[in-house]
Amino acid sequence: MEKWERELNHLVNASLPEQVDRRIHLTLDQLKRTRKKSFGLRFGTTAAAAVLVLSFGLTALSPAFAEAMKSIPVIGSVFELVGDVGTKRGSQLNLTTNVGRQIQIDDYAMTITESLYDGSSISLGLIAPADAKDPMGFVKDVTFSVDGKRLPSFSGGASTKILDDGTYAGTLSLHVDDPLPDVFTLGILSRDEAAIYAKIPVERKGENQLFAIAQTGTWNDVEVEYEDMALYPTSTKLSFRLRGTDSPFWEFKVQDDQGRVLQPIGGHGGGTSDDKHFVYDFEPLETVPESLTITPYLVGSDSTTRIDGEWKGTPITLSQGKAGSVTVVDQKFEDDNLTLTYEVEGERLFEQANEIWLEDEKGKPFDKGTPIRIQGRDHRYQLTFSNVRKTDSVFLSTPRFNAPVYLEELAVVVDLEG
Repeated sequence: MEKWERELNHLVNASLPEQVDRRIHLTLDQLKRTRKKSFGLRFGTTAAAAVLVLSFGLTALSPAFAEAMKSIPVIGSVFELVGDVGTKRGSQLNLTTNVGRQIQIDDYAMTITESLYDGSSISLGLIAPADAKDPMGFVKDVTFSVDGKRLPSFSGGASTKILDDGTYAGTLSLHVDDPLPDVFTLGILSRDEAAIYAKIPVERKGENQLFAIAQTGTWNDVEVEYEDMALYPTSTKLSFRLRGTDSPFWEFKVQDDQGRVLQPIGGHGGGTSDDKHFVYDFEPLETVPESLTITPYLVGSDSTTRIDGEWKGTPITLSQGKAGSVTVVDQKFEDDNLTLTYEVEGERLFEQANEIWLEDEKGKPFDKGTPIRIQGRDHRYQLTFSNVRKTDSVFLSTPRFNAPVYLEELAVVVDLEG
């Protein structure tokens, strides 16, 4: 066993609840899946001549497709409806490009509503009809190109949400490390490049700033090299290299000089066994602070708190162990949707805010959305659960987290002045 693993077991020696354990494995799996890939496929003139362009006139080509798309409502920005904190802000800043293109990939029918690119990630908004069994299932069967040239390496993520009428709204994000033009056409291709399913216009909008860090630290034979911090309208990106371990086993707390902690959005990375490169995304900065402090920390949880969720007009507090607590301060029922307003106190704010669920009396969880931080209230959130009836007996549940163990020897301060 490596030295850092022994230290990790010593510092965070706790069994994880099934739901939390699942989330951690899902995160690690995502990091593995998003490693750079070089496909190396080549096609000659004959293959190129067989390429089909299906991005125009699909409604006329497929009556079934046209019928399916009739059920899709006219809605506002998908990014504002179901996007993360970054894409929501990109839409609010008018950085999106309208697309409004209907496409079909094998059995998958959808409308791509808009694109967003600020130099950080490429994001697409899409909606799919209510009868779609797996709206994002097409992702495993496609690849992408820029101005007709297949992307040699990229990583990505996708998420969907079912709307009240059964329609699906979702986002698809691509992370490309290589430089891209300011204006380009994003192609969605079959993996063998025999079919071009769509050509999507993408335009870079918004400015960015890059701040070099160039600092290296070591903890138990694991070396982290902080490269830079990039500020985009839709994200704050931390780039670093890792040596001496196969994957990150810590998380990062990023805090400005006023004490505000940035919400983590996601991450991707890959490389060789001896040298791996990662990019972690955090919420965008509305105003640039004087500095940001980056501190890695170890995490764990040991049990679950579950209490009667009946609302009696007074706050309901759930202990989250050594990390802190969550207090429900209000609730609202509307069309079988229950929205909770709650405040979080503690050291692992965003994990605490995210890891809350609602169960029926048999322990079955209700579907939930994404916590939304209330503007101007750093520690107050709203979270909506669907298909909840007023007659249901409900219970609030949350993990009891261990307090984070901060690796202060790896902390760095990034000066953003000038």
